[in-house]
Amino acid sequence: MKRHYPKIEAKTWRWILALVLAIGSFYGVSFLFYALKVKNEIIYALAISILCLLSLLVVDKKFIKKIFLPIKMKDLLYIIIGLGFSIVAVVISSIVVTNLGIEGSTNPIFDVLTPDNFKSFFVSTIIQFIAEEIIFIIPFLFVINKMKTENNTLKTIFAILLSSVIFGAMHLSTYDFNLLQAVLIISIIRTGLSLSYVLSKNLSVTYIIHIIYDWSLIIIYLAARQMIQ
Repeated sequence: MKRHYPKIEAKTWRWILALVLAIGSFYGVSFLFYALKVKNEIIYALAISILCLLSLLVVDKKFIKKIFLPIKMKDLLYIIIGLGFSIVAVVISSIVVTNLGIEGSTNPIFDVLTPDNFKSFFVSTIIQFIAEEIIFIIPFLFVINKMKTENNTLKTIFAILLSSVIFGAMHLSTYDFNLLQAVLIISIIRTGLSLSYVLSKNLSVTYIIHIIYDWSLIIIYLAARQMIQ
């Protein structure tokens, strides 16, 4: 049976509030942990992801069930194709970086990741990626459900653009407020992940690809650093 984007009838203010709450959870939890001097990556990621999941209830009580679907056999193919989309997005972003001469900052996780905290960091990212996917899906499905046009292709393109830019902007502090790197390059890379949702209509697929993609890059980086040392 062919999947379709979930139909969610909700007022615009509910979508906006859900997005504000989801984004605010990152900053709110960060501030709270800093104030209380809590340094547990897993609890931090868990708190953010729970708050982001709860933010979806502002829009629709069944929102979570509508986006995180069970993995079926055809989804395994979507995961493989989605990884291909991500690889293409990385290549395109690399070309953009070279042609525009963008001087990017290294992701700070490479500075704090050690053999001692590897396992806890791995677990924390798996949890936090749930929150990151929610940051993507709220504006994406807002456009899909609210944009007044019968042109589904145009609607999908605009949904990808809006959600990718918001996702990229969320990484501004991660990359020392380098606007081009965060909003442009990360947005391009996010587009690769977003296309997997367009294909599968299942955020569980996109979530799994996110884990495989990010940790493949991390492992490659760590292996290369080990060889150099």
